[in-house]
Amino acid sequence: MHSVMSTSSLTAKTVLVADDTAFVRDRFQTALEGAGHKAIAVKSAVELLARIRTDVHGIDLVVLDLLLPNAPGVELVRSIRKLDDGRLPILAGGTPLYLNAVTEGCTTNHVRPRSC
Repeated sequence: MHSVMSTSSLTAKTVLVADDTAFVRDRFQTALEGAGHKAIAVKSAVELLARIRTDVHGIDLVVLDLLLPNAPGVELVRSIRKLDDGRLPILAGGTPLYLNAVTEGCTTNHVRPRSC
């Protein structure tokens, strides 16, 4: 039997969610905040990189859509890695290109169905 850990037994984390789809950002934000974490939602690579530049040590995890407009996914991961010195775990998804992203420094990945 599995038990669910209460948020009081976990340390709240700050998660930066980068996705150009409002519904996806909102769902992540709602779920994370419901679990007792702080969620920062951004809709572009420009916003993502600016947030990391200003608060790299205050972010615990990046959830990254590799299909952000005007930002090739693997290049975006490389840009994040230049700013964070490889410190931030990155959960990347959105495309089968995730294999390349993983080799560039993503911690883990998921492939989002096209219907989302």
